Amino acid sequence: MPALSPDALGAYLSLAVQAAREAGQFLLATGAGSVVADLPHDVKLAADRNTEEIIVRLLRQHSDFPLLAEEQGRLAASGESTGLRWIIDPLDGSLNFLQGIPFCCVSIALWRKQEPLLGVVYDFCREELFTGLVGAGARLDGKPIETSGTREIGQAILCTGFPASTDYAPEVLLELVEQLRCYKKVRLLGSAALSLAYVAAGRADAYFEKDIKIWDVAAGLALVKAAGGVMALKDSPVADALTVYAGNNFLETTLKGWG
Repeated sequence: MPALSPDALGAYLSLAVQAAREAGQFLLATGAGSVVADLPHDVKLAADRNTEEIIVRLLRQHSDFPLLAEEQGRLAASGESTGLRWIIDPLDGSLNFLQGIPFCCVSIALWRKQEPLLGVVYDFCREELFTGLVGAGARLDGKPIETSGTREIGQAILCTGFPASTDYAPEVLLELVEQLRCYKKVRLLGSAALSLAYVAAGRADAYFEKDIKIWDVAAGLALVKAAGGVMALKDSPVADALTVYAGNNFLETTLKGWG
């Protein structure tokens, strides 16, 4: 299957930016809305579904690729044979948004099979727009960004989290602590997409999370790769999930035995 031209990729990036901005402004204007589902370790808001409909409508008006969206699942389209698909999280950090914690975002990515091509993460609370084209660079509000130069794990800041499916058994948590204790600091910020955007911008050095849904990380992984970083994926027993590592090139040795 032929690769997309740089002009085509640029056009799709602009489309994703438009959709992310419209979705973010909608969220700021309307707020969280009602709680649709209060889950043991998560929450679903009316805002999640309403915002996703805005994004899906715009992407479908100007492209014919299938979509994988958090709220609506897989949405077929005529472009199935290309291997391309949009991956959407309309509101990553829903509980943060509900609680007034300003760490949440809109996340839109275009992938070809298991490889990210472009990503947009829009932090509508801080008006920060992260964009990236793999192979062509990443930007924050139009200015180039790159992953950090941290070379020692003991000096590195790692972002991670606990997905809704997390097993909180003591032995499982102890295993996680053993994996993470070599880092200088560990941050659990409540939005995987925005955490990865921070890795792309050099604000943090690496990201690791087990069994995280692909729509939470798709755009952020594109940003990290576009910013010169690395990523590694492992399959997960959880539906539509992956175990993910991403970081700068200097910490690549931490990939050994990372899962």
